[in-house]
Amino acid sequence: MIGAHTVIIPANHGFEAIDVSMSAQPLTSKGIVIGEDVWIGSGCRILDGAHIGGGSVIGAGSVVTKNIDPFSIALGVPARIVGSRKAQ
Repeated sequence: MIGAHTVIIPANHGFEAIDVSMSAQPLTSKGIVIGEDVWIGSGCRILDGAHIGGGSVIGAGSVVTKNIDPFSIALGVPARIVGSRKAQ
């Protein structure tokens, strides 16, 4: 499930070369992986290179910049794991 106004951004612009305009710099793409049975709340941003493990919940408005383990509850900017859906 993906909430309204969520943006999934599977690429980045380079900016390392100061003698080349930013619009002419190379595009990089690591890819994004979203596992099965994931709930992404409304207004999230999923950035290039992020992997969201199956069964996870991403809180509304979060920005996912790195990997989220399966069955995690993550939220914030940047998103951090704050809990687990696994049985205790």
